[in-house]
Amino acid sequence: MTRVLMGDFSALHRLGIEAILRQDGIELMDAGDDVLARVLEALPDVIVLDLDRRATTDLVHVIVHRFPRVKVVACSSIRPTVRVFPPLHYGEFYETDLDPALLTSAVQA
Repeated sequence: MTRVLMGDFSALHRLGIEAILRQDGIELMDAGDDVLARVLEALPDVIVLDLDRRATTDLVHVIVHRFPRVKVVACSSIRPTVRVFPPLHYGEFYETDLDPALLTSAVQA
């Protein structure tokens, strides 16, 4: 089972993303206020972040360098896209449309 640490999202976006991911049996954990502190406790396979937040770019940079085996998936609600930072790629990413099936496959792949 894929373990996913959920970053900070608005309530509506969180509910939508969680509903999509739970349908496929993905284990979700809340990061609370400090994603970096929770990574060591939760040991996630994937971290899902809000791409529209200002601090996300800096946070992704820290995560991919401190925790290179953790995949980061950042979702945008402004531009319906998903940016995926695969494990061991140190900041390289690919971007795709935000679609329930694509989000689930990005998290599980």
